[in-house]
Amino acid sequence: MNSGDAARESETSAAVTSAVPVIIRSLAAHGVTDVQWFLAFHGYPVVWLVTSTDAEKATVVEHGFFRSQVLSALAGAGVARDLVERAGVTVESQETVDRDFEGSWFYAMR
Repeated sequence: MNSGDAARESETSAAVTSAVPVIIRSLAAHGVTDVQWFLAFHGYPVVWLVTSTDAEKATVVEHGFFRSQVLSALAGAGVARDLVERAGVTVESQETVDRDFEGSWFYAMR
């Protein structure tokens, strides 16, 4: 990774981190309680919306993962446009992570 890539990754990470509370606040009424995220191989963010229960997860899925709200929050936080356009959004419940991955988000997100 060259220094330009490292700087862009650092800037993207800081921007996504600042978008997390905005995403949670805007989707809390729909059961989103947390956000997990990582930067994919080419530096675009992958955002996991977290709900407490599988039923709340189903509601988020029915609403299309609220993709437009998540992308808007990322853009508003300063994530570069080309990375926002490629961002991934998914949802998982803490209930599933506890049941299927012994409570480990590390294993759930692999």
